[in-house]
Amino acid sequence: MGAGFHGGFGNTFGSEERNRLGKPVPPTEKNYEMVLNPSYYAHLISKKYGINLKGSGKTISIVFNPNLPPGNPGKTRKSNPYVIELGPSAFYSETELANTIAHELNHARDFIRGGNAPENGAYYSGDALEDYIRGRR
Repeated sequence: MGAGFHGGFGNTFGSEERNRLGKPVPPTEKNYEMVLNPSYYAHLISKKYGINLKGSGKTISIVFNPNLPPGNPGKTRKSNPYVIELGPSAFYSETELANTIAHELNHARDFIRGGNAPENGAYYSGDALEDYIRGRR
């Protein structure tokens, strides 16, 4: 049997969710708690997109750092890789927030493994999620 729809191939469970070409994910409607508590909002968005905030079996936390400059939406430090800091520019949109969380999570896991945290893999992680959100994947 070759490729095709024989035996249900192509109609596997969840295929509509993984392949959202042309179907952007609708944004979450914000409430007061989400606006007043950026860390809470970031955790809700990470949960919405299935971003697993774990590294080596430990939880990676998200904290809001209002002192991160514009143009630097997030930071993960090698000295404390279990904390992702998000600045005000990460909250420009839900898409930017999800992209930043995925990007910084990639750095955190690299640091936890004891290595450096190159940008290429981190950009790929964030951009792949953004493509999904925008309906390009």
